[in-house]
Amino acid sequence: MTQQNKQKIKEELFSACRLQIDQRIQTIEARLNSINESKNNETKSSAGDKYETGRAMMQIEEEKSSLQLMEAKKVKSELQRIDLIKSSDSVQQGSLIWTNKGVYFIAIGIGKIKLGGASYFCISPLSPIGKMLMNKKQGDQLLFNGNQFIIEEIY
Repeated sequence: MTQQNKQKIKEELFSACRLQIDQRIQTIEARLNSINESKNNETKSSAGDKYETGRAMMQIEEEKSSLQLMEAKKVKSELQRIDLIKSSDSVQQGSLIWTNKGVYFIAIGIGKIKLGGASYFCISPLSPIGKMLMNKKQGDQLLFNGNQFIIEEIY
């Protein structure tokens, strides 16, 4: 496989990661807008406890969604720092790694992606397998979940 083809794969995987995180942010923001509309439109009924319980539930959902939004924006920020051009002899964030068990792209954890009939795994450097792969070199071996991984190539 040529360097140009490897670069194209890396760019397409990066785009898939970016699309996934952008969609996640939009979904969370829409949920927060819906919660705010509900809070603003809710009127206090004669059943005060029911109103207070409803407000408390919305508040919990809003806090949970706000935390999810912060985390998603943090992931997007980490993704934006990846230099797709930079290559390294060792596995780094942004590396594309061929192993005897599959091809991995170290970026964010969105799972399996199919491109041109081939499967790739987009994983976070903080995931268990990501942590084990980080800083490894071509030819290195590691044992993960009872499986022997051999790093065949890093791009």
